[in-house]
Amino acid sequence: MAEPQQQVDEQPRQTTARRRFVSERGPFEICANPTITTPSSRGTPDDTRTLQIFEHSALAEKYGEEPVQEKILEMAEALSGGITSTRLFGQDESPNGMRLSHVWFGANFPLFRHSHPGSGDCLYYVIAGEIVMGRRKLRAGSVMFLPNGMPYKFKAGPAGAEVLEFHADRRDPNAPGLRLEEQSLDSIQQLIDGGKAHRHEWEVPERIGDTALRQAEVDAAPE
Repeated sequence: MAEPQQQVDEQPRQTTARRRFVSERGPFEICANPTITTPSSRGTPDDTRTLQIFEHSALAEKYGEEPVQEKILEMAEALSGGITSTRLFGQDESPNGMRLSHVWFGANFPLFRHSHPGSGDCLYYVIAGEIVMGRRKLRAGSVMFLPNGMPYKFKAGPAGAEVLEFHADRRDPNAPGLRLEEQSLDSIQQLIDGGKAHRHEWEVPERIGDTALRQAEVDAAPE
């Protein structure tokens, strides 16, 4: 007669265990074996959408709206095909939700100086290749923490780079998602020239982490 009672008591314990592991950010969730997002086609950016993405009021006040828009579109065309972001996880419904993306940069890709005022603090983790910030070379295993709204830029190494971009705090819906922080039209022109010089080297890896294989080839090559 004891066995039926044991089965009756088992159900409440299982229900309690399931509820115990639900966070304020959301329930248990898996994103298994994602494929890398294909970057936008080279030379065919959506002009209207591009200008909406890049908040550029400071540059427009300095040089005028039309010349700045022209340079931004030229930059977007020169850099297209050299960067792609793959969403791995997102809890957008929660005000404290976590967001994780994989970002690939092509070989020697020149990332423009920018900030993300509307996205909160950001943590970068380099998983393959390297990124160069001034004299610093950040290779696999390196971590970079960016406080909300901090401007930054870097250049990808000769094998390219793959990073994980992690956010775990509230977004400001009234702040721009991306603000262009370049200080002059000449600096944007340098990005355009750099993109044109290296775009033939940009080849998206088949799987996340494959840039490590290219980095090994670069490291093994004679100097």
